[in-house]
Amino acid sequence: MSLEANKIAAAILVGGMLTLSVGLVSNMIYESHEGEAGGAAKAAPAEQPVVIAPVSGLLAKADVSKGAEISKKCAVCHTFAKGEPAKVGPNLWGIVGNKHAHMEGFAYSDAIKGMSDKIWNYEEINHFITNPKHYAPGTKMTFPGLPKVEDRANLIAWLRTQADTPVPLPSDADIKAAEDAAKKQQAAAAPAAPAAAAQQPEAAAPAAAAPPEDATKLIAAADPAKGEQISSKCKACHDFTKGGPNKIGPNLWGVIGDPTAHKPDFNYSDAIKGLNSTWTFAALDKFLTSPRAYAPGTKMTFPGLPKAADRAAVLRWLRDQSDNPVPLPQ
Repeated sequence: MSLEANKIAAAILVGGMLTLSVGLVSNMIYESHEGEAGGAAKAAPAEQPVVIAPVSGLLAKADVSKGAEISKKCAVCHTFAKGEPAKVGPNLWGIVGNKHAHMEGFAYSDAIKGMSDKIWNYEEINHFITNPKHYAPGTKMTFPGLPKVEDRANLIAWLRTQADTPVPLPSDADIKAAEDAAKKQQAAAAPAAPAAAAQQPEAAAPAAAAPPEDATKLIAAADPAKGEQISSKCKACHDFTKGGPNKIGPNLWGVIGDPTAHKPDFNYSDAIKGLNSTWTFAALDKFLTSPRAYAPGTKMTFPGLPKAADRAAVLRWLRDQSDNPVPLPQ
């Protein structure tokens, strides 16, 4: 083979290697976007309904100063004072009670423009700041959202003050409407798991599972701080403070030692009304293990806490949320 032929062959080989390398690197960079245009991507699983705790009942007692602190997360992209210019996002002075796409001259995404006939009332803002991309698919906003309802309430209470004339706080009728809407969300979400299970082929019955460990023996030595941390899972639906409001579920201040349907102003399910008993440590242990097994027909969608140590910690902390804590089990 001549020298010239060798050069040509080497050039072809190097070109092929470069093409292969570029292809591999491109795949690594753009792999996560393949499904946006390519037909070969796997279909995304069906999205489960999301239950968002309402804020209307929390706003009257919300901490405006904490809301101002939380707003610093938003100040990277937004201004809040009257007359200030837009940044990456629009100025938010007077946003509560205003229309979507409210700032003249700002280049809103089509996702927000498409909602221009809607009003940013308290619950609309609540849903948006829980998960902006879920509320408005296609929004340019990259903020992931505020998962804690208390944080959202504090922020919205502060946003309300950023206006010439703050809109009135929610009325009792507004609060009830928000809670009813959340209950409908909850009801829509509840059948999802049983429906999926019904589609599974019938299989031989598994061996009987061992009974759950009794957590009451662990309560006296449990860490209430850990219990408070675990209870954050419950705060989307329950308030634990004295005099706090009912939410999707009843307020739980002083629940240990109280009747099972202990809040006279809460609309309990027939499953809980029918218990007609007392929330002892033992009863709550069984309920927290599996609410639906303990009270079939309950509206509560929380699946339960399978670990006895976790239940013991929650019960140890919950016991302290009372004017007169009941004695610890020995």
